[in-house]
Amino acid sequence: MRVDLTPAELHICRILGVMRRSIAMIKVTDQQVGNNDTWAIDIDGVVGEYCVAKHLNVCPDLTVSARRGGSDLISVLGETIDVKTTRTKNGRLLATIKKAADPCDIYVLVIVDDAGGEIAGYATKEDLFQDKNIKDLGHGPGYVLDKNQLKELL
Repeated sequence: MRVDLTPAELHICRILGVMRRSIAMIKVTDQQVGNNDTWAIDIDGVVGEYCVAKHLNVCPDLTVSARRGGSDLISVLGETIDVKTTRTKNGRLLATIKKAADPCDIYVLVIVDDAGGEIAGYATKEDLFQDKNIKDLGHGPGYVLDKNQLKELL
């Protein structure tokens, strides 16, 4: 499912991403997975969250305070949602081992680009946090699901 953002929405995402990174540099130990620029990762994260919020017709989280775990969005049914983003076309849904201790209800993968993103699909906490899904992709063990293992976000 493709979600394009307007230039104004993309501008909001860039501002929020930069503000979140600025706060995180002071308050939080960096735990991002991947070798990309941390500023770009934070901006892409907001773009992904905004795409999912727009698709689900819920308000995106516009806060910029330091974040540790927790959800990115709340569905209209009250489900907690953690949005995972990547720019890799064949990207996978990844979650750290620590996420299983205090999981969100749903994990959504968004393949972002300069215009918005493709919502690749989602997994429930029950589907994601299984021992068979633990793999080491070079950053230590974590939970990994390929795109073909995800459900379509309606």
